[in-house]
Amino acid sequence: MGDVTRTRQAPGTVAYDDVNELIATATRLMQKDAAPDTLTPDDLRRIGEELDIPARYVDQALDALARRREEQVREAQARERLSRQRRTRLRQGAWVGVALAGVLAVSGLVVRNGLTATLADVAQKRAQVRNVLERRESLRARVDQLTPGLNRDAELAGADNRVAVEQRRYDERAAAYNASAASFPTNWVVRLSGLPPALPLSSEVSPW
Repeated sequence: MGDVTRTRQAPGTVAYDDVNELIATATRLMQKDAAPDTLTPDDLRRIGEELDIPARYVDQALDALARRREEQVREAQARERLSRQRRTRLRQGAWVGVALAGVLAVSGLVVRNGLTATLADVAQKRAQVRNVLERRESLRARVDQLTPGLNRDAELAGADNRVAVEQRRYDERAAAYNASAASFPTNWVVRLSGLPPALPLSSEVSPW
């Protein structure tokens, strides 16, 4: 019968079976609204007195709670300080990384320019070796046309001497490049720049 009545109740009405539940819910809501958000120490002492708790224990509990809250505040402040310090260190590390990358880039550019200049010097020395070799070959080709004697021998010896001098100068610059290109960190610049890792010496060059 109750189920039939609840099912057939008019809109806006409450069934008798729901009254107790409705009143209990309203009472809880009223108590929640009436309860203060905070209690004073005197309120706590009165509550403690109703519960047969001496006031000194309530005061000790209040002191302990205050100390715990202060400790929580200090811990939160310490965590915030550590967080700020970490953020500061990260920013500083980022700036240091950028500065270091800039220094390395500039240093790499300077090293590369130095190697490029040495390569140009080596190329010039190699061209000079080819020049004196060609002149010596030209002299040897017409040696039969020269008058035998000291002058011819001196001219041939001079041609050989000029070739030896220019080859030595070439070797000096090529060896300087090789030593620089093999050293650290210049060898990394060589690899990244696509420069030759080593140059042949005169004894390894054929043809010039």
